[in-house]
Amino acid sequence: MFFGVVAMALCACSDSAPKADERLVAAYVEMRVAEQTYGGESSESRTARRDVLQKYGYTREEFLKACDKVLEDEKRWMSFQTAVSERIDSLLGIEKPKPVAKKDKK
Repeated sequence: MFFGVVAMALCACSDSAPKADERLVAAYVEMRVAEQTYGGESSESRTARRDVLQKYGYTREEFLKACDKVLEDEKRWMSFQTAVSERIDSLLGIEKPKPVAKKDKK
């Protein structure tokens, strides 16, 4: 489901969307990786999430508030999800697609 949301975000983004907060994007991605790696409720997961928050300078409350702010604004959400997708792709070594130049018709 997560990747489905990311795919929808890539298709629906507009130029007027605000730029995503890169610190929040990086923290969000690492939080999701911790959940996927250790499970949602394990002590390892809690430790990993705490370490991620500390690494990016968030308290739990600040992180949740920043995520809520993104969720409350559709344009901000789309921009955020695009940035999350790009961050995941970069971590996986997937190159960003390059636009194809249109050939002139004569």
